[in-house]
Amino acid sequence: MTSLLEVLVTSDSNNTLWTSCIWDPHTGTSLMTYKGGGTAEAKTLSFIGNDYIAAAEKSKPILHVWPLNSQQTVQGMRFVLPGKASAVSVSIDGLYIVAGIDEKIFLWQMSSGSLLTIINRHYQKVVLLKFTPDGKFFISAAEDGMVMLWSLTTVSAHPEVDLITQSTAGQHDPVYIFSDHSLPVTDLCISKTGIHGRLITVSSDRTCKIYDLSTGEMLLNIVFDVPLSSVIMDILELNIFIGTTEGKIHQFSLTNAPRSRDFLVNTETNCPTFIAHTKAVTCLSVSVGGETLMSGSSDEQVILWHIPSKQPVRIIRHKGPITNAFFTMNFPAIYKQDFNPSIILHSLERSLEKDVDEVSEIEVLINKKIDFWPTYQENDNEYNLPSKEVENEYKLKEIAMKNELNKLKKINANLYAFSVNQTLKSVAASNDVSYKKKKKKNYKDK
Repeated sequence: MTSLLEVLVTSDSNNTLWTSCIWDPHTGTSLMTYKGGGTAEAKTLSFIGNDYIAAAEKSKPILHVWPLNSQQTVQGMRFVLPGKASAVSVSIDGLYIVAGIDEKIFLWQMSSGSLLTIINRHYQKVVLLKFTPDGKFFISAAEDGMVMLWSLTTVSAHPEVDLITQSTAGQHDPVYIFSDHSLPVTDLCISKTGIHGRLITVSSDRTCKIYDLSTGEMLLNIVFDVPLSSVIMDILELNIFIGTTEGKIHQFSLTNAPRSRDFLVNTETNCPTFIAHTKAVTCLSVSVGGETLMSGSSDEQVILWHIPSKQPVRIIRHKGPITNAFFTMNFPAIYKQDFNPSIILHSLERSLEKDVDEVSEIEVLINKKIDFWPTYQENDNEYNLPSKEVENEYKLKEIAMKNELNKLKKINANLYAFSVNQTLKSVAASNDVSYKKKKKKNYKDK
């Protein structure tokens, strides 16, 4: 199975069998299941580097983390959140994690568990969080229709970080604020080039908007006749696939874009459509090869489509509505028995207010041998001593150390005996004096 180039990761709202599962997209067989995490919240399933997979539980304020080669969660640590998360994203290097809890955004450092900041700029619940591919920025979207671009460096390295309290935190300024949607944002997609590329958002207001992240300008506003629920670009970013609440997936080409910024799409005449789902399309993803489109829906089905022919190739049925589904590169750690993670995890802090006397201790385990002392070859005559001479020198040093140790032990024993004798003498003398004084007093009284 390690010869697979990419795999499919899914989760649904029915957790009777597993919380999330990894599939072989070519055969539809299950490669690995992760259990014990309840129902995964939509848009929260993420990989932590190449070692772990994480998902926020829908009914509890807990983030569940699994090693990629184990069905059980990480032992010895509980990742308790300040509240139930509605969106989670992890940076590409696995060092930072952001979570949307109500209208606030929490940012942690994974290796220390430190809560770096709490951003409070949205007015309603945050529903989407995504890092850019380079990990330097992340984007948030909420039910208030606003989309914001944040610089990770700016929000994590506050100049008065030691003076921040729970009440004064969160007043960071985003790089851009996009407030063009009039209803909740339902999904977003970022170019592979990150801040130098494009951002695509869809909303319940039936519009799909394309922005230039380098300038913050809206390039195109595509209007449909039905509320939109998901969006993705193909691998070359030449086409957009837009899922609707009706279950249809529309394809929009960017190679022949309209001249005006606002464009009304007639889905019945000039818009290629994938038709098979009966309920809202919740997840979309395109394979690395660029020929396969994956769609997950509330009708409990994951469908793999052949994009050129727009025909379903394979259907993977689930026990509940699909909450997370996407293609990802195949991880070798899934098939290994021995787990040697390169990423350090730590329990997450729930508050910004820290005790100055509290020091977090981090145990760092590495499997690399560091050659600190120089090694000398046999031809280095200056340092190459005969083995017998070295051995004799070592024995002499050992004997000298033992003699010194015995001498110190003897001195300590003598000091201890002397101090005990002196203490006993002083106690006896004081008792004798007090006895004489008492006897003299009794004689006077008589």
